[in-house]
Amino acid sequence: MKKSLALALAAVCSLVLAQPVVPDTVVAREAAEHARIRKERGDAQTRFLAQDVQCYQRFAVNDCLGEVRAQRRAVLAELRRQEISLNDTQRKRRAAEQLLRADEKAAAMP
Repeated sequence: MKKSLALALAAVCSLVLAQPVVPDTVVAREAAEHARIRKERGDAQTRFLAQDVQCYQRFAVNDCLGEVRAQRRAVLAELRRQEISLNDTQRKRRAAEQLLRADEKAAAMP
């Protein structure tokens, strides 16, 4: 009787551990957010390179370049802040999942 109960408990625990803790929608949303940030960063770089070219066609090149660089720093800093926030959220979620798996594994052991 005890063996069958232990086997049943082990089977249930293995099913629980096999299931993802976080729904795929959360992971997909995070991946989409990373892709959006990469796209915005690439678009910003392209836009600022075009503005650099325009600056070289003006008389006050250094002032123009300084303004473009200030804008570039602000935009890229905001994108970096968003990326760091997203990475932090992912790191916390993964750590919570790992703790949950460890707790479940410890509870499954006799």
